[in-house]
Amino acid sequence: MMRRITKALFAPCRLLAVSWLVCLPLLASANAATDDKIQFRSLSGAYLAARTADAGKDIGSAAAFYQAVYKADPDNLRLLERAIVLTAASGDFDTALEFSERLVKDVPDSRVARLLRAINAIRGKTYAGAISEIEKSSNGVLAKLTNALITAWAQYGQGQDDAGKALETIDAIDGEDWYEPFKLLHGGYIAMAAGDTDQGMKRLRQAFERDRNAVRIAEAYARALAQTGESDEAVTILEDFLARFPDNALVRAALTEIKAGGTITAAVRTPAQGVAEAVTGLGAAIGQEGGLELSALYIRAGLLLEPDIAGGLAALTLANILDSNGLGEDAIDVLEAIDGEAPFRHLGMLRAAIALDRVDRTEDAERAFKESISRDPDDVQAYIAYGNMLRGRERFSQAAEVYSEAVKRVGTPVRSNWTLFYFRGITHERSKQWDKAEADFKTALELFPEQPLVLNYLGYSWVDMGLNLEPALDMIRKAVELRPNDGYIVDSLGWAYYRLGRFEDAAKELERAVTLRPDDPVINDHLGDAYWQTGRTLEAQFQWRHARDLGAKAPELTLIEKKIEAGRLIVPDAGNGEPDKDDASFNETPEKSTELASAGSLYTVQAGESLWHIAEKMLGAGAAYDRILDVNRDLIGQADKLQPGMQIRIPNGL
Repeated sequence: MMRRITKALFAPCRLLAVSWLVCLPLLASANAATDDKIQFRSLSGAYLAARTADAGKDIGSAAAFYQAVYKADPDNLRLLERAIVLTAASGDFDTALEFSERLVKDVPDSRVARLLRAINAIRGKTYAGAISEIEKSSNGVLAKLTNALITAWAQYGQGQDDAGKALETIDAIDGEDWYEPFKLLHGGYIAMAAGDTDQGMKRLRQAFERDRNAVRIAEAYARALAQTGESDEAVTILEDFLARFPDNALVRAALTEIKAGGTITAAVRTPAQGVAEAVTGLGAAIGQEGGLELSALYIRAGLLLEPDIAGGLAALTLANILDSNGLGEDAIDVLEAIDGEAPFRHLGMLRAAIALDRVDRTEDAERAFKESISRDPDDVQAYIAYGNMLRGRERFSQAAEVYSEAVKRVGTPVRSNWTLFYFRGITHERSKQWDKAEADFKTALELFPEQPLVLNYLGYSWVDMGLNLEPALDMIRKAVELRPNDGYIVDSLGWAYYRLGRFEDAAKELERAVTLRPDDPVINDHLGDAYWQTGRTLEAQFQWRHARDLGAKAPELTLIEKKIEAGRLIVPDAGNGEPDKDDASFNETPEKSTELASAGSLYTVQAGESLWHIAEKMLGAGAAYDRILDVNRDLIGQADKLQPGMQIRIPNGL
């Protein structure tokens, strides 16, 4: 329902955040959050801090600063209202109420103050008081629907005789087209709660026919069907919904309950639940339009009345809105507060884990991942997310184990599972288990034959090891064709050419990669090496310095610094990957390297080859391996130092 009505709902609502509440202008250029420990010596300083935090969407800090400014300037009602909005949006409902008491004395029809006071009256079951608060509020496009729904639920709360009045109140709502789904859903809730089954079923059926993809409508209608003895139809509706949205925990829980038989509870039964449903639904729609503070205020008001509303779905919605606005820590708090028995607790902990990992709270993230998986051991995405965290922390063996648990639960893999095998392949490759890695990459390509990331990774790995060189290059070229503006993939092609001794081709591709990713230190370092090999020594030294200044990290930084210090190319020792000062193979100037190569030809060592095998292939006799060794002493020293991808000189003839 929310997806369908959002566009119509918020064509006027781009102005509602300003017109519904009297809001202060924001400083659009200020985007830095303010440290709430700063002490201000002037009112202007505190006001500037408040506006800066406000513009930066730091709701909590802005609320605190506006409160402080208002206390210093108690006659400024605009400051007071802004403080109320942000304080309620940050979750401090009691403080917002205290400020509301002051505001209604000077602005009796303040919408935000009357709304909060009405919510508080519903919380205290003083339904007449809630109606009185709403009657004193001014109306607007959004407030009109909000106020009517609160009034209707308060009327229902006054007793059975007033249930009819509640339905009349809902039916009297006129105006916007997007009001209708709310009217049908809440009219259905109230009628079913009051025992008017015919009216309840009629309204819920109409709501369902308007939008079969709205989870709350589908759940409410199915529960109503089961309550009236039509469990088979209820099961069909829920199973059809899950066929379209298989991961919806709320619908799964309702389906399980209905299939189990027994007494079926209604989705919404009390005034508090009804008002919570109304304001969280409206808050979610506002959030889709980008209204942070207003959506947070509405949803937090609903969570205050019913913390477990919609099985934790409202909390998930609020957390998503907060997180997408840079308030990750606030989102984590909301997610971790979802009740342990709520259907969406599993998904809440999964999202909390991802957010925790993003702010480097790794131990907390791991705990949250494990809880999420324990609550739904068959959720493949939870394993993948956990594995991604471990992989990102370079805990490759553990990541591979977690990915493998996901593979067990996939059954027969389909195209969409390619990422799972790709990710596991990376962890195997990084933990030096190439056979397993290669098998996973090939599986990923079987599932998604032209996936550029997999083509690039497998192709480059083959080149790096001197294996399957022509197919490998074809793979990387195909990846570049599919993603021509991906600097990392273009870098792979350039570096593959480099490893094959095609230095001019390497420089050309690496120049393009640097254009696409100018701030990447590794790509700039690669370009420096290619420049050196093509005789462009000054440009090479510039690129190495540029790579260092861009923030290159170990182990690449160590080698880069040695190249800068030596003023020439230095390659890692093939045995341990560390820079080798004594390795002269690529330490000569390009001119000297060309002279050395002229004595014969250059040959790229492939995996599994020995000097005997190379001598037999290139010189016609394996026993001539010592001649190859003699002209390559500066590179390999001993025959057992031969490594795949290494370029060695082949002497002319026997």
